[in-house]
Amino acid sequence: MAEVIVAQNSAQVSGRTDSTHDLDKLRGTVEFIDNLAQDGFSEIAAIAKLALASLETPDGYRNLESIVYALRSIWGKANDIENCINSEAEQVGCNYVDEALQRRAMARQAHRKQGATA
Repeated sequence: MAEVIVAQNSAQVSGRTDSTHDLDKLRGTVEFIDNLAQDGFSEIAAIAKLALASLETPDGYRNLESIVYALRSIWGKANDIENCINSEAEQVGCNYVDEALQRRAMARQAHRKQGATA
């Protein structure tokens, strides 16, 4: 009887240890995601502010290519942050899945297959 109680207590302690480990891992991931978001979105905001400020002067219109590069940088940074955040969330099983997007992709694929066989 005492062995059964010890085994049960061990299982409970082990379960708490696993839960604590999972919680610590989740907390670390959320903190990292927050860091990615803060840094990345601050960079995006800074680039956008500079681009807008440039358009408030005549010189800004002499070299619109700089604005194009700024917009490309914003686009690239946004995609990078999105991918990093999604990857981190996936690692702890908390990534968002757009089910409607998946249904549209499956419907598009089915449409293409039908078109190929028609």
